[in-house]
Amino acid sequence: MLVAPAAAYLPPVRARLAGNALITFSWTSVMCSYALGYQALRHDAKALERHTRLWAQGLARGWGMEVEAHDVDRVPRDEPCVLIANHQSHADVVALFIALPVLPVFLAKRELQAVPLFGRIMETGGHVFIDRAKHDRAVETIDDAARRLRPGNPLLVFPEGTRGARMEVQRFKKGGFHLARKAGVAIVPIGIRGSRAVWPREAAAAVPGRIVIHVGEPIPAGVVTSSPLETLMDDVRERISELSALPLAERR
Repeated sequence: MLVAPAAAYLPPVRARLAGNALITFSWTSVMCSYALGYQALRHDAKALERHTRLWAQGLARGWGMEVEAHDVDRVPRDEPCVLIANHQSHADVVALFIALPVLPVFLAKRELQAVPLFGRIMETGGHVFIDRAKHDRAVETIDDAARRLRPGNPLLVFPEGTRGARMEVQRFKKGGFHLARKAGVAIVPIGIRGSRAVWPREAAAAVPGRIVIHVGEPIPAGVVTSSPLETLMDDVRERISELSALPLAERR
């Protein structure tokens, strides 16, 4: 007697979620282990970039996710900058690693550093961890990150602080803007569309879909450093609202 696989007893959507969760865990574990082993033998930043893109591309194929990108040539290659993007989904990071011409490092919450393998590979890749619960420590982290900004290695910030609970652009936190002003670099706004449908906040894994990345015109370093902070934040937030085709959240 033939026995159907376990997934056949699950509704199709749940089966797909379970399969994609397995893909996410297994592929991430394999690539993190391989990349860490490679870096232990031969410290090679270019190889780590290749492995990072391969990780992202593998996840996208496994999930059935397509990434469409527009105006990515607006990201400077020959000068440091801060990229500011809206945040609706875990899939945002994967899509950005696929779409952008240069791989960014992320200003990430401290909790990610404790994730087995993933946290270690983020450290190796130079990603910046910030402890938002400790203001003094967070300020020190921002100051250090500003000093370490280099051409061709932009730093990316999700200023909403976490994935949005609604289909809108939330209020922004100030950390990424302080960093750009302290470093005296341009800010590049990025709008991400469709990622919430690919990996909803309440879902355990991704589902097939398309994410579209729109890169806006850079805000020159002189404007970043001379504009009042609140004016700069409002300007960037409005640009991201247009690029992401999402409304601005009202004050609550």
